[in-house]
Amino acid sequence: MARRGEQTESFDSLLRGPAAPGVPGAPAMYPPGARPAPSGPPSPASQPSPPSQRDPAATERFGWGAAPAPDAGYTTSVEPVRPAAPETILLRVRPHGRRLTIPVLVLFATVTAYGYFGGRFLEEWQNWAALAAAAGLVFFAVLLPFFAWLGHRYTLTTRRIIARRGILVRQRQDVYLARVTDVRLRRTPLQAAYAAGDVRVVAGPDLTLVLRDVPSARLVADLLGELTEHPVPAAQVL
Repeated sequence: MARRGEQTESFDSLLRGPAAPGVPGAPAMYPPGARPAPSGPPSPASQPSPPSQRDPAATERFGWGAAPAPDAGYTTSVEPVRPAAPETILLRVRPHGRRLTIPVLVLFATVTAYGYFGGRFLEEWQNWAALAAAAGLVFFAVLLPFFAWLGHRYTLTTRRIIARRGILVRQRQDVYLARVTDVRLRRTPLQAAYAAGDVRVVAGPDLTLVLRDVPSARLVADLLGELTEHPVPAAQVL
């Protein structure tokens, strides 16, 4: 009976496999198709020889120590995506301030006239009529031109030209510098006396933007010429 028990125990251990380390009687788990490593020290024949002792012919034949192919299915470095340069404002300009010369003269004349004649009429309604006339003249001849000049502005960035105009109804026109085909400068004798002028920007057969009566017109035209790579010809005096 003892012999039969020993045979049964050896047969069960063969089915279970060798015991796992640290757990008595527990079977060792191996992945499918894997074999346990031999318990003894590795033989010198099973160890790979160092690169210095390898045969050059065998190295060239079997590719030992060769670098991975450059067209492998992976890459060792990734170039970061660089964001585009942000749009930068280079210039903000309004039409020349001499446009406000007449409104300022009208304001002084109106204030002076009302200060002298206001309240001196015999009838009360005449005094009120003089006040209404002075207020209407200041509103239409002084305030409206001033706000119109204040709302008229040109902005030059590294990518485009932005023209804004209007008080209650605002209008905006954008012209991209990449589409500009011609830049010209025109000025009258009065504009030339104040270093102002009209900068004409052509961006196609159906798109033309005129920067009217801008101060330092020559500098503005030269800057546009450098950004669009179109040299500005000599100014035309009309």
